[in-house]
Amino acid sequence: MGKTKDITLNNDGTCTFTFRDDACGNDGVFDPGANQVGLKIDGKGRASLLLSRYFFPILKEEGVPVHYISTDVERGTMTCQHLNILPVEFIWRDKAWGSFCKTYGVEQGYPLGGLIEATLKDDALGDPRINKESCVLLGKVTAIQYDTCEFYTRRIGVVLHKELAKFGYSLIDFKTEFGVASDGSIRLGDEISGDIWRVLDKDGNSVDPVVCANKICRRQS
Repeated sequence: MGKTKDITLNNDGTCTFTFRDDACGNDGVFDPGANQVGLKIDGKGRASLLLSRYFFPILKEEGVPVHYISTDVERGTMTCQHLNILPVEFIWRDKAWGSFCKTYGVEQGYPLGGLIEATLKDDALGDPRINKESCVLLGKVTAIQYDTCEFYTRRIGVVLHKELAKFGYSLIDFKTEFGVASDGSIRLGDEISGDIWRVLDKDGNSVDPVVCANKICRRQS
């Protein structure tokens, strides 16, 4: 049972994700960068499912290996290839926002041009930032795995930035999770939705994940 979805391991080696309306945030305010569930948003589970169904095939076509297999919108589930998730998350940043500003004393909106950061996937430690050398030395990932994840995160940033711009949205940042498949390959895991990114509309306002899904996925729902 994750923060915003339930994950079931199936007998055939696949996984089923069941999305919930829980959302991360603080004091009832939605914040995809937060580490704890702070509210519920009606329809968010379905929105996350629809956005994942929209973006995973696009990323796959653009050469990013993904764990996505299929979705069942009526049941609110997504079927994925099982991965052994790596204990490191990668964050792509086009502009300084949230924790980055607090950590480095940088003005919100400062241009970062697709900066990649890595954080240790550990809620108890507050997901601390970590560099490649520390990741390898501590045995979290191999050097090749780190480089592969960083490469694909950059590629994902280019694709999502371009695709969201078609709908008048600006991508501020997003986080990725990768895992190792049964064949040893590195694949993008988790979901592609409002839970992993910050997106602004043309007026500079944060975009609600349900509103985002309704605009982008209305032809698929």
